[in-house]
Amino acid sequence: MKLKSVLLLVVLSLCFSPSRLSAQPVIKSADGYETTVTDPSRILTIGGSITEIVYALGMGDQVISVDVSSTFPPEIHQLPKSPYIRSLAAEGILSLRPSLVITTDEAEPKTAIQQMREAQTDVLMIKDEESFEGMAHKVHAIAKALGVKEKGEALVEKNRVQFDEARQIQSRISRKPTVLFVLALRGTGEFTVAGANTGAKSIIELAGGVNAFNDFEGYKPVTSESILQANPDFIIYMKHRSENIESNIREHAVVKLTTAVKNDQLIYMDGNYLLGFGPRLGSAVLELMEYFHPDQFTSLNK
Repeated sequence: MKLKSVLLLVVLSLCFSPSRLSAQPVIKSADGYETTVTDPSRILTIGGSITEIVYALGMGDQVISVDVSSTFPPEIHQLPKSPYIRSLAAEGILSLRPSLVITTDEAEPKTAIQQMREAQTDVLMIKDEESFEGMAHKVHAIAKALGVKEKGEALVEKNRVQFDEARQIQSRISRKPTVLFVLALRGTGEFTVAGANTGAKSIIELAGGVNAFNDFEGYKPVTSESILQANPDFIIYMKHRSENIESNIREHAVVKLTTAVKNDQLIYMDGNYLLGFGPRLGSAVLELMEYFHPDQFTSLNK
């Protein structure tokens, strides 16, 4: 009888130990599905900002795979790649045996997300908004899921300090430059540029600039005559496309007449850094702001 009593106590102590009683994080996904994170030991990230946040939270050693849009930090290039965020394939992802998949609400097709969940894989989808608040939401949600809430708060606070600095600089600016963001070329000499309701417009404005085209939404092709009429002070494009875009800008008979080209104010930056709205957002805003308003900086703050 005594032996049975001892065994019963051991079983009860195991079942009701603090580690067993501690609640697993429950996060409501962007699609309304409640995700209970039971095991974050094998994380698969989909989306550049998602990957960066997981690494910035110090959880990179638990990442087993990233999607092809992820470019930072450098160590991710040693990992196997999953498909682009808008062309997911559940079978390939599940073959990597992830215990947790983290992505944004841009993930497609939704049938692939459902198939992963049906295979008993935790999938956390996070709303992706191109703003400081959107970045903070992603960080807080991922930090909660991974059990590192304090690190998430510290990361958001770091960005908040940088944003406060940017706002102080904006308060001293007397003139905001016109800025053109070129996403891509269409053929030779046709430029697809940023309009309203884009991440490019958002970060241009955060950095104290004015987007060159706000009479349409999204990214659309415009004529070279329209670019000359807008006459941007700066032209921005992404680093991985820089050589092709820059040569077309500088050599185009019309576009080369803009103030940006005449004053050699062409800027190229890493796409995820500039438009990812991830954990380096505050740094990206300040860096872009230094290009636009160099007189306001004595040194680059990152």
